[in-house]
Amino acid sequence: MASSTGYRYSQNSKNIGEAKNFSWEYPVPANDFWNPLDFVVGRNFLQCFSADEIARLPLDSTLSKDGKLELLLQLLQEKLFSRDAAAAPQTLYDVDYAAWDKLLLGMCTMQGQLGQSAEAEKTIRSLVDRRKDRTNLSHLHSLSGLLAEQGKHAEAEETEMPVKLWLDERLGKDSPQALGSRRIIAKAMWKQGPSRQGEARELLAEVMELIGGMSGGQFAVYQAEQRETTEKMIADLERGRT
Repeated sequence: MASSTGYRYSQNSKNIGEAKNFSWEYPVPANDFWNPLDFVVGRNFLQCFSADEIARLPLDSTLSKDGKLELLLQLLQEKLFSRDAAAAPQTLYDVDYAAWDKLLLGMCTMQGQLGQSAEAEKTIRSLVDRRKDRTNLSHLHSLSGLLAEQGKHAEAEETEMPVKLWLDERLGKDSPQALGSRRIIAKAMWKQGPSRQGEARELLAEVMELIGGMSGGQFAVYQAEQRETTEKMIADLERGRT
């Protein structure tokens, strides 16, 4: 069992001020089990379990990174199976949609991290197709990113376009999610060939302008990371590395 020595948030720091209250943040334990794993892995797993359940989980810090991811995926699958059985003759989806949604998102995260792209796409498409709030496009955002990683660039662009508008209205153009949405679209455009690269450059220039305006705003804590991520992506695209 891994014992916590504190917590970290998406910036790999506990000192993110009021930003820790954003819905996408989560206090992931800073210890030998969680530290080698991406923040999103910890958040999307831990939000599926109560504090008492987490304390009893067999989180072995000596496992390899993939070993940890496989364990986390197994634990999520077991909990989904158990909750489905308890809900019979209904399913967890029927009796506690929010819990079902979190469990499948966690499973998709582990599948993606393990390189199980077909399984991850199947899981995220289930989340998209069966979502109860049809106005919520957050899972489409995840699907677009996965499609882009798989080289399905035209589909990724088409899927993400309405998400960008939704995020702009819901969180603001300078939110990390809206900036990430623009990067997905820009990369998808770029990878469709030279005829689309001018559009991609314009969109990336917009991203850099929005990042420049984050200083002093509610998302200022994310500014450095957003700039570094975008600059690296631009450099990689120009060099044909991504």
